Amino acid sequence: MDANRHQMQIDADRDAQIDVNKIVWLAVGFALNVIGILIAYIYQPPPPASRFFEKSDEYTIFYTDAYTAKVRGIQLTYAIIGCIIPTGLAIVTWIGIATFFTSSFLFF
Repeated sequence: MDANRHQMQIDADRDAQIDVNKIVWLAVGFALNVIGILIAYIYQPPPPASRFFEKSDEYTIFYTDAYTAKVRGIQLTYAIIGCIIPTGLAIVTWIGIATFFTSSFLFF
């Protein structure tokens, strides 16, 4: 039974990697910052019902749990990366502005 569970975990992880639109979650994190991260954590789309055709209830439950956990992790990762991008750009911009003004004052 452990071999079956391991295979279900592998299948769910693979399908989640394929199904999640990473660019969307990157954009959500970029546009909404912390709210985007919260949305990525809360929203967990279920796997398509077509994957459970002629499957046991145990398979359906275990696969769904593994799938949603993997989807949440992927969504969170890309939303956090999207949130870090504007923060990093702001820091680089402020450093550039501060460097420009401090270097221009040294010549007076």
